[in-house]
Amino acid sequence: MNLLRLLTVALTIALAAPAAADSPADAPSAPSAASAPSLGTNFAFGGGFSWFGQQFASGGSRSAGGIALTGKFEGEVAHGIDLGLTLTWGLTDWARAKEYIEAGNRAGQWTTDQLAKVEAWVSKAPKDQKGLRLMGALFADMFLVLTYVAVPSCYIGSAGGATSHLQLDGTATWRLGDGPSFPYLEAGIGVAALPYQIVDWRTAAGPVLGAGMQIAGVVRVGGRILWSPTGLNDAPFGGGAILGAITVSGAR
Repeated sequence: MNLLRLLTVALTIALAAPAAADSPADAPSAPSAASAPSLGTNFAFGGGFSWFGQQFASGGSRSAGGIALTGKFEGEVAHGIDLGLTLTWGLTDWARAKEYIEAGNRAGQWTTDQLAKVEAWVSKAPKDQKGLRLMGALFADMFLVLTYVAVPSCYIGSAGGATSHLQLDGTATWRLGDGPSFPYLEAGIGVAALPYQIVDWRTAAGPVLGAGMQIAGVVRVGGRILWSPTGLNDAPFGGGAILGAITVSGAR
């Protein structure tokens, strides 16, 4: 009897074990959006195409395209939502950059011409003045060579001359998906500094809209536009302004 009872108990346990293993209460639950790990904060550099357009108050318009360099800092505030700051350096004013380069060329040519004149002055000296003129030429050449510093300074300054705007955007980003690849939308407010002359910088402000795609957790490709209507900017010649950029940057 005892052996029969033990066999009955063992059979009952064996039959109950598979049911318990298949019970949904013991099955691992799928991770919920609320339990997904936070992405924290992130900083990424980027670059691409920049565009500046302006509709003049008196009629007519102007537009220019060039290079955009960006840096973006963002942090997650809720699942799928980030807040970020993006700084964009727009280089589209190539006419002004050309003026800087031509100024460097003129400075270099002037120095070269003066050195040639000094050399001719020494070579045409009477024999009894050769030594004195040679000594004078050494001092003259020393100071003239120093003026060559203006040449690379103008060339380097041409990057600043090409600057059409410095833009700072504060935006919220909605990630439309999880995983390494996802589309996203962003919206916020932007302000921009618009150089008119070296000591005369104008300002612009307005709403910012953007969209893009993160690809394989490696890069982001996106576009962003700031629209500054009349009354929110003091750009030269008045009117509304649009600042845009399409860039490739590091992934989130």
